[in-house]
Amino acid sequence: MASETDSRAGLQALEPARLEFRAGRPWLSHSADTGLRPGVEASRQLFLHANGLPQRWHGRDLFTIAESGFSTGFNFLLTWDCWRSQPGTGWLHYLSVEPHPFTPTDMACLVQDLPTQLQGLGQELLGFYPEPIPGFHRLIFPAHRVTLTLMYGEPSECLKACDARVDAWYLGGFARDHEERYWNPGLYQQIARLSPPGATLVSFIADEPLRHGLVTAGFRIEAHPGPGNSWQHLTGQRLASPHPEDPRAPWFHIPEAASAPERQVTVLGAGLAGTSVALALARRGWDITVVDQGPGPATGASGNPAGILMPHLSADHGVVSRFSLQAAEFSRHWIEALGADTRILPRAWCGALWLADGKRLAQRQARIAERLALPETILRGVDPQEASELAGVPLALPGLFLPRAGWVDPAALCRVQLETSGARVLFGRRLAGLMRQGDVWRLVDEAGDTITCSSRVVLANGAGLSGLLRGIEPNTLRGQLSQFPATTASRNLRRVLCYEGYVTPQTAAGHVCGASFVRNDRATDLRPGEHADNLAALARIWPGALADLSPRLDGRAALRHTSQGRVPLVGPLPDMSAFDALYADLHHGRPHQNYPDAPCLPGVYLSLAHGSRGLATAALAAELLASQMHGDPLPLPRALTQALHPVRDRVRGLRRKP
Repeated sequence: MASETDSRAGLQALEPARLEFRAGRPWLSHSADTGLRPGVEASRQLFLHANGLPQRWHGRDLFTIAESGFSTGFNFLLTWDCWRSQPGTGWLHYLSVEPHPFTPTDMACLVQDLPTQLQGLGQELLGFYPEPIPGFHRLIFPAHRVTLTLMYGEPSECLKACDARVDAWYLGGFARDHEERYWNPGLYQQIARLSPPGATLVSFIADEPLRHGLVTAGFRIEAHPGPGNSWQHLTGQRLASPHPEDPRAPWFHIPEAASAPERQVTVLGAGLAGTSVALALARRGWDITVVDQGPGPATGASGNPAGILMPHLSADHGVVSRFSLQAAEFSRHWIEALGADTRILPRAWCGALWLADGKRLAQRQARIAERLALPETILRGVDPQEASELAGVPLALPGLFLPRAGWVDPAALCRVQLETSGARVLFGRRLAGLMRQGDVWRLVDEAGDTITCSSRVVLANGAGLSGLLRGIEPNTLRGQLSQFPATTASRNLRRVLCYEGYVTPQTAAGHVCGASFVRNDRATDLRPGEHADNLAALARIWPGALADLSPRLDGRAALRHTSQGRVPLVGPLPDMSAFDALYADLHHGRPHQNYPDAPCLPGVYLSLAHGSRGLATAALAAELLASQMHGDPLPLPRALTQALHPVRDRVRGLRRKP
């Protein structure tokens, strides 16, 4: 699926900041302070107090701070420390744009140099700190009601892609030899776009070009001497000037967030998508009911005994590749943040070997390794000898090694997410329709009886609800996996192997091997022919695995739901009949400013069509959806948010000439 996020150049590598030591202390290249940052109290006065913090976040449902230049994370940790001692009533969102991030290894060294009071939080940050990969990286610390969104890349482009309402800014952090490159009118315009009237800022760079740029963008700016007549700084406030135009096209309209009395939601589906949404909204204090037609959670495709969590990468690094890379990293952190023991939530971050099963795949993998300049901690090529050493079993194929991939028990994940959310659950109830009554939706069963009522509804049941998704219906695929007990050879397998299918190392269910893809078939019976196909694909890449295989095979068949673009459908649901009528002439190519916002079904949202990748995609989809519903900063750049929007393919169809 081509989109504005596709790139023939693949992924352009970031240049990480270089950490040096001078006189035994860190010296920070690519940073404005180069190790000369003021102390804790001076920084608290400079950034927090000058922005009116912590007083301004008291009584606020959510408060958003944005920063230019994450550097060592000092300002974030200082703010987090203040928040945990004087928290607001809602969530603290912290956004930071950084063109030259430190690697996790260097950040670990910097944490050692932090003031004692910040080192504990620094260690928490290290547990989720991302590799230097361009894009947005959302880190969630639910125990403190804090999120950190790191935006790695060119600052004005990152902020241009950001959807948020920023209450306070910390400006600084870019080296002076990069001022002309980073501090420019484009950056000032984006700061203004993201700032509602009354938003404040503080900058420890007090240069005249910066002051003039911010004044021109719509801020009232004052210069002040810093503590002890040092560290001159600027403070500013956004004036009540006309707000810049919304850069989103109207067909990708996101409705206004729910007010506090409206934060009541019914989630349809208790699989990976639905339980992830329930958890994301529960963390924000929503009243949640989960409805599922099965007798318990994860009775559909999410009930498989093991699934693979890894990104699906391509050399052009288009929509699927970009989203799945961010989603897989986010999902791993999301799972670990649950704090569940591996006996309750079985999983292993053992890494995955994507084997070059055929000449064409080998060529494709070579292009991926060449054009995606990813750290070796994310992806690297291996020859057959190294692949065998990594796997612990003899392999004859080269491939790509993904060290951060692994396997997870998806059914256990659904149970843990549902229990953690504290949601009410209604099992064994088949939803037949939605009926709007006043300001609420009434969910009815096939007999017309009311199941429950709520102001918001999320369809997270794979296929959605018949009649509401005209023109954007997911496709259905049957999939069967095979389970077999470990053999003498296979019990040595240490990594997930991926090829035309996949096989896990030994789990409580034995080895899990799969999976078939059958179109236009909604049956879920187990079939010997599909077992044979799964084992034949495994034997082709690893013949010794089946040498002493027991004839006893188990397995599971389920239905997967996919979309045309191979990414899930995530976002608000328009009234599709009204949508088609309103945008019927899109093929004429008129500017999007000529059209009104899309007519949405009030309070209805989707997280559907995750296909076979729900372990990687469901958590980030849930965080995106919850952010849209609650009014938080979005965790993805706008282009990817639009690429996931339920109407993206319908818009593409309407743009074509009839």
